[in-house]
Amino acid sequence: MAEVASQADIAYQYEMWIGRTVDETTTWTQILGVEDLPFPEQVPDDIDVTHQQSPGRTRETKPGMLAAADASFAKQFWSGHAGDTLLDELAALSAAGTPEDVLIEFNTGGDTPAIRRTFRGYVNHFTPGGTVGEKAMVNVALKIFELQATNDRVIS
Repeated sequence: MAEVASQADIAYQYEMWIGRTVDETTTWTQILGVEDLPFPEQVPDDIDVTHQQSPGRTRETKPGMLAAADASFAKQFWSGHAGDTLLDELAALSAAGTPEDVLIEFNTGGDTPAIRRTFRGYVNHFTPGGTVGEKAMVNVALKIFELQATNDRVIS
């Protein structure tokens, strides 16, 4: 078997952006202070399509609908920063029962990100917490819906 050196790179400068659309114009705000950025996982339901003549007495399935995904992470609390202010405002709308749909972009950073995914979703909660003598953190939860085909945010 051939030996191959790893091609892995470090996870650095991954980015998260929230796009808020008003009158068909989307304003993008970068969410800073994120340490671990898990991309949302949307796995389709398995639909059982087994029938009496299924080959080899084996159950058959087909991919079904994608479930709405829950994405949550802890980030540093940057009081007064535009990103944290936006997350807090959007979470308050959800708590009031009027969640605002926004665009949520995850990317692997750099001038030409290897992976860039934009979803429709909303901010479910934004909850600060802290330990004496440690950095202030906040827990963020997002509800993720469909993957968007396009994203007009210009990477600079």
